[in-house]
Amino acid sequence: MERLDCHCNNYQWGKTGAESEVARLFAAGHPDFTIEKKPYSELWMGTHPDGPARVRASARKLSTHIATSESGRKLSNNNRRDNVHLPFIMKVMSIDRTLSIQVHPTKDQAVRLHARDPVNYPDEHHKPELAYALTQFELLCGFRPAQELLDNLEAFPPLRNLFGTGNCDKLRNLIHAGFEQTHLKCRTALAEMFKKMMDVEADELRELLFALFTLLDEGVRGALREDTVAVIRKMADDFKGDVGIFSPLYLNHMVLMPGECCYYAAEELHAYLSGECVECVGCSNNTIRAACTPKYIDREALIDCLNYRMTPPEYYLVPSIPLAGPHAHVDEYAPDCKDFQLHRIRIQASSAQQVKPFPVLDCASITVFVAGSGVLVEVDENDQEVKRQHVTRGDIIYIPPGNSVQVIECSSDLEAYRTFSYEDGPDHDSRTVVQRQPVMAPMPVKKMPVQTAAYTVPSQTPITKVKFGLETEEKKKELPRFNPACDMDGVC
Repeated sequence: MERLDCHCNNYQWGKTGAESEVARLFAAGHPDFTIEKKPYSELWMGTHPDGPARVRASARKLSTHIATSESGRKLSNNNRRDNVHLPFIMKVMSIDRTLSIQVHPTKDQAVRLHARDPVNYPDEHHKPELAYALTQFELLCGFRPAQELLDNLEAFPPLRNLFGTGNCDKLRNLIHAGFEQTHLKCRTALAEMFKKMMDVEADELRELLFALFTLLDEGVRGALREDTVAVIRKMADDFKGDVGIFSPLYLNHMVLMPGECCYYAAEELHAYLSGECVECVGCSNNTIRAACTPKYIDREALIDCLNYRMTPPEYYLVPSIPLAGPHAHVDEYAPDCKDFQLHRIRIQASSAQQVKPFPVLDCASITVFVAGSGVLVEVDENDQEVKRQHVTRGDIIYIPPGNSVQVIECSSDLEAYRTFSYEDGPDHDSRTVVQRQPVMAPMPVKKMPVQTAAYTVPSQTPITKVKFGLETEEKKKELPRFNPACDMDGVC
């Protein structure tokens, strides 16, 4: 086992300074780090080239350490490469304001997107995601159930106009005719609604937003909860004039309590709103954005990638599974995903020496300690001590495949999170990275000063009709498109 030095990001949506759990946790585990008055958004723990962990004892990248270590040879993807990558990235996230509304491609889509546009899609790998709530954690995830969507279309005519009244009528008629919301015809209707929304012009959007907030101010709610209305108002403050302000009307608003966990695969539209979490993702940095961002929006890729599945929020929840016997202090979160699983480890303090083993895994793993203090030892097959580490809050430990580790002393209640996977990681040594070009300036819009007591539409809001079509018919064929003849995961 090895202690790691990891990577901290400072995206603007992160919490500021010591308000951020990312900053506090990073400072606790990295003694040379000083918290400043700036946002701290993500603590990355993994081998991805955009934020590689390093072994503290040698300062080598973890991917290089794995490739050259004896135990690393147990991994099937160690083919004498200079770097062997883990299939996952584990993160701790501190979120103060909404992230961009986004979706991640499947493996096949990622390969095609990277070949077409390595600037915006640097990885040939997918990015499923799991979020475990450390505090109350809010997100938008997946299209609402069809009946809730229909209720909101009825209550909010601006949403009907945004989606196209004919498209909305088609979905309503299908549902009323008895078609299940997962039926291909219903999903095709929703796809047409979404496509129409992504073509909205700036002036029309401004008028629709004004009409939406007029209805909200009058107390119209449809299928919305009051806390969801608060999310819409905050999005309007943070992203003035953005089409994403409508998203809580058609996406599930989920509120996770500490200890709750959710998972969503590729092709699912989502956005984190607030709170702090442990996140597990595939070892990729590919993102297709939809709204609430100044960054590049690839309209064609977005429309083609989504699965347009309407489902209740409970679908995304991952239950905790307590392990038995000597591992009763471990809870497992095991989504339907080969790229990662998560163990939550909780050990109560004791004045007497106690042995609390971690499950022995035939794969590599990373553990982050978020609370407490204790002694972690590595033992051989004869249960003889090989290595000892004092661990406390902020420490991050790499455990090689097959290694047996156990806590033998716990001076204060210990809490840790361990991510692991039996999958092979991607080959990032062949990754093509192209320098990003400056973001294009938005198109000017006409002045239309309009306001209500609760919402002001700025007179010069930079709204652009985003329409980045592919250049040729041949290039269009490179990216799998949403196909009504395919199943929900896009497999024909």
